[in-house]
This record gives sequence, structure tokens and C-alpha cells, in this order.
Amino acid sequence: MTEPQENYSAEAEASSMDPHDWGRAMALAVTRLAEQIAPADSEDIHAALVGKDLHLKIRDDDSGVTITVSTAPVSGSSS
Repeated sequence: MTEPQENYSAEAEASSMDPHDWGRAMALAVTRLAEQIAPADSEDIHAALVGKDLHLKIRDDDSGVTITVSTAPVSGSSS
């Protein structure tokens, strides 16, 4: 039997509704997620994400979008 995995989630905001402008927010959300998952003494925190299935949710906000990246499906209504 497999052990239950912990679920991690991180988000970042983009100030535009245009997907071409979301790169920095995506990178920030992924980095925040890696910081949660990686061991404290890790020199390359992003290596902790290699081989993991990640989930992405994009929600619209008044001034752009909020991007959530997680290790489990992100709950909430889809719009």
C-alpha cells in the first residue's frame, strides 16, 4: 500500500488577462511550490519538482489572474 502524499499549493498574481504576460507569475508560483517541497538544506529546490505531476488553476481577478500550482487538484468552481 502506498503512503498518502502531502499536498502543497502556491499561487502568484499576474496583472494582465493576456496569457503572454503570465510567465513571471507562473515561474513565481512554481518557485514558491518548490520552496515548500524541497528539503531545507537543498541547493537546487527546483529539482524537487522533477517527475511530479502538478496541477494548474487560473482564476480571473479584477486586474488580471491568479495562478495556482499544486501537487493535488485545486478545488473550487471552474469559471
